[in-house]
Amino acid sequence: MPAPDPAPRPRGVRGQFLGILAARALGSLLQAVALVVLARSVPAAEFGFVNVVIAVVGIVLVATGLGLSLFVPFARARGEADALAAALRLNTTTNVLSALVLVPAVAVWAASSGAPAGAVLIGASLALERNVDTLLGVPVADGDAKVSALSMLVRRTVALAVFLPGLTLGADPVWAFSSGLVVGALAAQLHVRRAVRGLPGDARAVPVRTVVGRSWPFLAANLTGQARTLDVSVVALVLGAAHAGLYAAAVKLVQPLLLVPQSLAAVVMPHATRLEPAAARRLGARLAVMFLACLVPAVPVVLLAEDVVVLVMGPGYAGAGPALGWALAGLPFLALSASLGAILQGQGRERLVAVVGAGLAVAMFPAIVAGALLGGIGGAAAGLGATFAVRSGVLAWALARGSSRGVPPPG
Repeated sequence: MPAPDPAPRPRGVRGQFLGILAARALGSLLQAVALVVLARSVPAAEFGFVNVVIAVVGIVLVATGLGLSLFVPFARARGEADALAAALRLNTTTNVLSALVLVPAVAVWAASSGAPAGAVLIGASLALERNVDTLLGVPVADGDAKVSALSMLVRRTVALAVFLPGLTLGADPVWAFSSGLVVGALAAQLHVRRAVRGLPGDARAVPVRTVVGRSWPFLAANLTGQARTLDVSVVALVLGAAHAGLYAAAVKLVQPLLLVPQSLAAVVMPHATRLEPAAARRLGARLAVMFLACLVPAVPVVLLAEDVVVLVMGPGYAGAGPALGWALAGLPFLALSASLGAILQGQGRERLVAVVGAGLAVAMFPAIVAGALLGGIGGAAAGLGATFAVRSGVLAWALARGSSRGVPPPG
């Protein structure tokens, strides 16, 4: 068996993390502007509908993505050129097929439920974006933050440049918003495909069943992580669309803060493939201290949560403060679970992460329902946060106590 093609030597993790974080922060700010403008342009119930579509479509795309968004940087870090080529081709195929199914499916759902018709484009835009994110796993594994950073800025800037003029010219807010998402995703496609062209490897050398067989633990981890985005849908089922709109407004304000764990997890997983078990445990301990320390400055923000929601989203979202407060309290645990999971995956324990994620995902839905019934939208956010606190504890215990077999690059 020939030795795998080595991936380029990675650059400093800290610099890569800061570069990706800075770009994602700006990109998230632009996205937040679009969401705030949309929220102020439509009734709370309609805003809730849009977020339900985004959440459900997101889950479907995670399932059809087959875990390849994590397998791609894993394979690249290990220098498995043929497996990488096969994974990238498979991901493009599944995303195209997903878009072809999701667009008419959302159209039928919107027509039958009274949801805004403009939501039909969300399926296409998110399918394009997920494919971009998978392709970006290549430069991320190489330690190149520039490509990923520029991709985020391109898609968010173009989306906003389409949405705001469209709104000014009198277009339907949801149509203008979703059209911006599609155009931004297409621009990101052009950019990333130019950036990763010419990769070595023969996609035909590795059968699809082999790729899927290796990527399924990553799929399970992705699915259980993405399951949290269904919280808006659960709140809508339990409390109604109006309360779901208030809840969605609150959690969207927390979303920019997720940039830190998302950026960190993106660089930690391929980095962890090269760490000895003891070094991986030390990294996990440092991240645990860092994220749990964030609970202290979160307290004063929690106390002002209602004022923050009304100031940013408008008086129509009064009452969303409890959801924002509890979402902020649960954020450090969500961040910690993502980072610890990335370390364990890089150490070759992706099946453990999948099992833990599946168990806690099952527990998450009754926790949200119970919280919503007992404490409204604030209780729902508290239930979600509690499940991630438990998940963080289990993953921390596994990293500290269990022995890692590691997966150093072969050859």
